Amino acid sequence: MFAHKTILILLAFVLFVNALPMRHGRRGTCRPHSSVSVPSTGAATAPDVNVGGNTPPVVTGDVDDATTTVKSAPTTVKDEPTSIVKDKPTSIVKDKPTSIVKEPSTSAKPTKSSSDSSSEPTSTKPPPSTGGSGNSKLSSLFPVPGFSKSWSTSPLAENPLDLSDATLKPTRLLSALSHDFVSAPDGKKAMKAHFPKGSYTFTHQPQGGLSFYAPGPDSVDLSTAKEATFGYSVYFDAGFAFNKGGKLPGIYGGNSDSEAISCSGGRRSTACFSARLMWRGEGAGEFYTYLPPYTDARFAANRKQCNVAPQSDCNPTYGASVGRGAFKFASGQWTTVSERVRLNDVGKANGELELFVNGKSVISVSGLILRDSSAGRMRGIQMQTFFGGSSPDFASPKSQNVYFSDFSVAITDSL
Repeated sequence: MFAHKTILILLAFVLFVNALPMRHGRRGTCRPHSSVSVPSTGAATAPDVNVGGNTPPVVTGDVDDATTTVKSAPTTVKDEPTSIVKDKPTSIVKDKPTSIVKEPSTSAKPTKSSSDSSSEPTSTKPPPSTGGSGNSKLSSLFPVPGFSKSWSTSPLAENPLDLSDATLKPTRLLSALSHDFVSAPDGKKAMKAHFPKGSYTFTHQPQGGLSFYAPGPDSVDLSTAKEATFGYSVYFDAGFAFNKGGKLPGIYGGNSDSEAISCSGGRRSTACFSARLMWRGEGAGEFYTYLPPYTDARFAANRKQCNVAPQSDCNPTYGASVGRGAFKFASGQWTTVSERVRLNDVGKANGELELFVNGKSVISVSGLILRDSSAGRMRGIQMQTFFGGSSPDFASPKSQNVYFSDFSVAITDSL
């Protein structure tokens, strides 16, 4: 009997001892999976952490590092059972700074945006406003980039001026000739020059063409230019009869306004110069220049303009035909020309002339003398066109027209 009671007492003691660790184990013992069956009491924050079944990684260091951490995180998160993510103790979630937990998704956006921006095609960016480098017609009028001052009547220019006398400011007009502003055959606004049948030069009847000098807007003073460009578009009537040739506008200059108009019509002077254009038979184009005469030893360097391919012709009386046939004027369509004139330093033969046709350089001559004094300056546009030559065989074979438009001037280097 005693033995039976002893066994019962020992059994009860064992049960009592075993019961004590179980109660304390739920409060203080860390069993690896004891929390699996215990629902989290902090469920209010769980959905933010658990978006898409992925747990954001714990981010250390600067927020900018989050992008790198986020990219490597999905591999670990995907391998983690969903049930474990849901049942993580709330205390661990609360220990993560909220701003950093949310940052990976937002910090990744600026990085992507920056990358996208740098890879945008150039065509989506606004084109440059100077010279219209993105437009071939405008760049043909302004073939030398980086100019400081300019004006243009081309509709393609950023702030085009009106094609009118108010812009050109003509002086010394031949009153018998008109320069009407009309619509060219294609509808473009233009200045019209009319050549009656039989007209040549300005001293014979009937008179044809037009003649005046134009300084242009006061804001672009060519007398301050060391180098300048003058461009325009010219349209010869369809079926235009070029005959033996005729003159076209260009830049002129000299020691004063009055002396500057002295270099044309067989009048030569060391105090002036002009660089006009000319058409020849079948529309062959050329520079037509009056420079200080190469027959004077002081200006012997100017003889090099007589040797420009494909053909040049110099004579002691009239202007020099330079680079004849280097290009052709079209009829029934526009041709865009632009000349670059660079003054020489006084006492040096380093002046330059260059001609661009539809944006392509076709004639270029360097080592010239355009002036022998610091008073020698560019003065403006010599707006002249007529058939001639000084003999009747140059006369216009029929009544016909030439149209001018897109007058454009730029100072590319200043004195």
